[in-house]
Amino acid sequence: METLLAILGTILTVFGLFGLFAAASPSIVFVHLLLGLGMLVYAGLRSAGRFAELIGSSTARGGANVLVQTAILLAITGVLAWLSMLHPVHWDWTEAQAHSLTQGSVDVLAAIPEDQIVEIYAFYTRGAERNAKQELEKYAYVSPRVKVQYFDPNERPDLAQKFEITNKEGVVVVCAGPCETAKGTVKAVDVSEQSLTRSIRQAVSAKKKIYFLKGHGEAAPSNEKGSGASAVRGGLEDENVSVAELLLANEAAVPGDADAVIIAGPDHALQDRELELLDQYLQKGGSVFVAADPAANTNLEGQLAKWGVELGNEIVVEEQLQLFAGPQLGVQPVVKTYGAHPITEKLGENPTVFRLARPVRKAPGADVTLTELAITSPKSWAETDVAGLLASKPVVLDPAHDKPGPLAIAVAREWPPPEGVKRGGRLVVVGDSDFMRNRYVTQFYNGDFFLNSASWLTGSEEFATIDRKRPRVASVSMSLEQFADFRFLALFALPEAILLLGVVNWWRRRT
Repeated sequence: METLLAILGTILTVFGLFGLFAAASPSIVFVHLLLGLGMLVYAGLRSAGRFAELIGSSTARGGANVLVQTAILLAITGVLAWLSMLHPVHWDWTEAQAHSLTQGSVDVLAAIPEDQIVEIYAFYTRGAERNAKQELEKYAYVSPRVKVQYFDPNERPDLAQKFEITNKEGVVVVCAGPCETAKGTVKAVDVSEQSLTRSIRQAVSAKKKIYFLKGHGEAAPSNEKGSGASAVRGGLEDENVSVAELLLANEAAVPGDADAVIIAGPDHALQDRELELLDQYLQKGGSVFVAADPAANTNLEGQLAKWGVELGNEIVVEEQLQLFAGPQLGVQPVVKTYGAHPITEKLGENPTVFRLARPVRKAPGADVTLTELAITSPKSWAETDVAGLLASKPVVLDPAHDKPGPLAIAVAREWPPPEGVKRGGRLVVVGDSDFMRNRYVTQFYNGDFFLNSASWLTGSEEFATIDRKRPRVASVSMSLEQFADFRFLALFALPEAILLLGVVNWWRRRT
């Protein structure tokens, strides 16, 4: 009887420790350990009376060895379980890292101040929190400053009433600090990474506001067509930025709540008065983003020259390799070289593509410091025969008129802060607006380049990153013959192998 109890107790104890590794519920672990250790103790007490008689026998020595080895095994397993709870390790072996947070989310968590925590209350009816828990635990794993608690709104009606929880299907409340005392909270019904990261950023950072200039043919953030900018608007809103349009001709000044003004590819001239208002705004510590296409009458060239930036009148031509065609000349330069700047710090050699771009450089005679952000290859040049190029005429590098590469397509400048202002004006100028329009912004890392620029302009450069959520689907292309072979192997190979082995075994027994 004692042997049976000892075996059963050992099994229950070992599986109770396994429950710690598997993150089983505390009640299951407790019941296993309680019953297992209880049986072991009871079996030991019942055997204590016979211990004196058997202590000198070889059986006793063998049993003692087994007990010692079992105790060591249990101790090692217990220590490993305890260490795994203190220092959990997460491995994600999927090709697309589907079970890990993207770098954008990791950077948002890294921006949480060291003296601050983000507490998350997840309200779900009992048993319905499983999917949300899988997602929320990623945040708690990456950042020790993220604390997650789960509540059943039926069992805690006081908390549900306090946070106005009316949706019984599940609501996540994100607080900048302890939720019991936090004044500002952000709710998320959707527990996707995009929604949770947006909620955390809204909780830990001040909301910014960006105005898109309108009235001159610019890309509109409300336009969902290929030429519009609705995609970057969605990206900005995910970055805790509110977006509005600005008809500056009707204003006495740039609105005081503007953290940045975007001029996205105008094709009509801005008024001199509008340029004066933008200059006043910039000199007072504002931020301006200019995306100007070639061969467009914008009236921006003169004002940009005053700011120390020259918009070239040429078009950038780049030699590109095309499959089965060899080197070809193109007007969509793919950039993989960047200057040292918070906007491009994490881009590495990840490419951005621009369409029909003009070079941007320091204005002649300007005593300013510009940072070249996006730089073309040495095989590129600035073509001065714009009319011929746009008419699809063949072009070649003319050293007498054209400027050979590498060339800057985007530059940044920062002014010293005026008195009483934390930071000075900031300016980003890009010689192309197509890269940020709906048709092209999802290509390569165009969206990251624009959003990083917006983060720097609004003073949130700590959030500048790459690899915001990029769904990726792994797929395999097979011909009809390959698919037929795969179907055969999947459906018939195993039964066939079993039959063959069965026949071989029958034959061996028969002979």
